Amino acid sequence: MRYAVCVPARPIARLSLRQQVHDSLFQMLLEGRWPEDARLNDSAIAAELAVSRTPVREALIQLETEGLLSSDPHRGFFVPSLRAEEAREIYPILWSLEQLALFLAAGSALSLRKTLDRLNSQPFAKSDSAAALQHDRAWHAALVEASENARLIRLATRVEAVSRRYASLLPSAAGAFDRRFREHAQIAEALATEQPARAFALLKMHWRAELDEVLAAREAREKITTKEGTREGTKSSRAAAAGKL
Repeated sequence: MRYAVCVPARPIARLSLRQQVHDSLFQMLLEGRWPEDARLNDSAIAAELAVSRTPVREALIQLETEGLLSSDPHRGFFVPSLRAEEAREIYPILWSLEQLALFLAAGSALSLRKTLDRLNSQPFAKSDSAAALQHDRAWHAALVEASENARLIRLATRVEAVSRRYASLLPSAAGAFDRRFREHAQIAEALATEQPARAFALLKMHWRAELDEVLAAREAREKITTKEGTREGTKSSRAAAAGKL
């Protein structure tokens, strides 16, 4: 008689309440729920999610360690400003991690190309910048996941989450999206034709182009903000002068 070998079942993963709250807040941040410098009210968040303040505060602390939030003794937790210096730090880390993922996934290049081509060809509304960004990041997530390196995937996911805040500055021009997906196809082709050095170079150029777009968009927005501030200041000065007459 042959007996089946009993293999212990893998336990079903149950997310802690703190992790569930973290995941909810993480998604809200990526969707732009709060603008830059907005203070997060933990009591209001707890009421909205129907939980106590403790898991909310724990989740906020975790999000701060991941670079998505900042804190101050007087202000509590708040959404940090988008800074050019941080963008210049984040993007090189991101493309380096993805280059490593490509290196680790080299043995499954043909299979990976099929996956990447399928994702790249999925339809989306180009007029919807949020949907286009989600479409783009799904492609990159598949590339990283092909490495099958859990630590690399977690690290890349965290860095990508911070970069997504900056990507929200990008204009919703259809031409920009077309370029992005054209570059996706070029990277996948280089992989399939066993040109890893070309794939690495194209991947860096791809992210570098987004960084340049982000910096240009941020500079343009700062100019508008400064101009509006100057205009308001001029109005206040004129009003004050008129009041003295």
